[in-house]
Amino acid sequence: MIFFTFGFLAFFAFVLALNWALKPWPLAWRIFLLAASYYFYTVWDWRLLVALIALSFANYWFGARIKKSFYGKKKFLLVLGVASNLLALGYFKYYDFFRLSAETILQKLGVAVNLPLLELMVTAGLSFYLFKMISFLADCYSGKIDRYPLLVDLALYFAFFPQLLSGPIARANDFLPQLENGGAKFIDRPYHYVSRLMAGLFKKLLIVNYLAVNITDDVFAVPQNHGSLVILLAVLAYALVIYFDFSSYTDMSIGFAGLMGFRSPENFNFPYGALTISEFWRKWHITLSDWVRDYIYIPLGGNRKGGLRRSFNLVIAMTAMGFWHGAQAHYIFWGILHGLALGLAAYSKNLINKIRKFFLGRFVLWFITFIFVLLSWIFFRVETVSDGFAMVKQLLSLQRLDESFKLYALVAIAVGYIFIALEQHIISFLAKAQEKMPLPVWFIFVAAAIALLFRAGSDTLPAFIYFNF
Repeated sequence: MIFFTFGFLAFFAFVLALNWALKPWPLAWRIFLLAASYYFYTVWDWRLLVALIALSFANYWFGARIKKSFYGKKKFLLVLGVASNLLALGYFKYYDFFRLSAETILQKLGVAVNLPLLELMVTAGLSFYLFKMISFLADCYSGKIDRYPLLVDLALYFAFFPQLLSGPIARANDFLPQLENGGAKFIDRPYHYVSRLMAGLFKKLLIVNYLAVNITDDVFAVPQNHGSLVILLAVLAYALVIYFDFSSYTDMSIGFAGLMGFRSPENFNFPYGALTISEFWRKWHITLSDWVRDYIYIPLGGNRKGGLRRSFNLVIAMTAMGFWHGAQAHYIFWGILHGLALGLAAYSKNLINKIRKFFLGRFVLWFITFIFVLLSWIFFRVETVSDGFAMVKQLLSLQRLDESFKLYALVAIAVGYIFIALEQHIISFLAKAQEKMPLPVWFIFVAAAIALLFRAGSDTLPAFIYFNF
């Protein structure tokens, strides 16, 4: 069940009605939301639900033992709990990578072996709910979890369906208090949340589908058939595709949760306007960036052990982020690139602060950051690192500049970047306009807008990119 389908909208309408109807009975309300989340997950594959429930029970047990134990045993239980989660992640997501690597190493040692080939199901949302589980155990260890939750509350935190498949990655301390006493009694910003849903549908159904089908997919599939100018357009378009694809899911996740009375963390804040790569990662996939900072970078030592160690920690943290996206070399290389860039930015912090005092300096910083992000997206999108270098080489060769391209592609790309720059203003304007409408007019407006977006969209839409991670 995917957000941008009528089937999901019917499911959500049913859940929304009972969500508010059951508020007077807090326990029944929480049980219902957990059951609805489990049903949502079961629609993908009932076997996925078995893994989610098993991991939920395991982490509830580990968290409870960590809270009750003293330092030595507490640390052992934390390591064991985190290792169990990582083992599950490695088994479902990286088994083939480790199997092939082990076979290659053994063959080089003269040992011919064929390890078992397991037909593992793609466990949708696994990475995102495991990140919640790991952060929960770490917060239990550090004392950030004051009152240990009931099993139903913790299971709902892990499985809450608007955030289950691709985040945002909420923290337990932010989510669990929203379950107390039946949660929110009213929707604090209904028109804002409806506007977020409309924005998400517009991005996914129209912008992402059009740019992917008409520009990026063809060029990235056979870049050697195109000249430098068309490749540049494809790279610019892909930066839009990956942003709009993921931010559209975030918009809809925040919108659906908000209409149910839940606050969700923001995940994007105009990242392509960042002046430095550090600022980019404070604006792009914010909840993942914060997770990597708090649970990988800082435990490694952060910036507490000198500049060289700080840069090393940044490279390790970003390499881990690349590996999380996939065990393929091009993802890891993409992570290393960003780690090195972050290390360089950290060393150059004083110089950067001087440059950004001037308008021209800010423009230069933005241009360098934007070009770096664009080029690094190439390695994220291609299949191999060598393909990425070949594409960059072809882009910089300035060959076949006279190759014809469709003007509407350039217009679509320009409109996409303008929309990003004005996105918050557009959502705010939509919310204020709806607020002034009489209720019957508002219902007609929302229904017509959603129907029009579905009508204008393609019959076959690509899946969300981040469902792969």
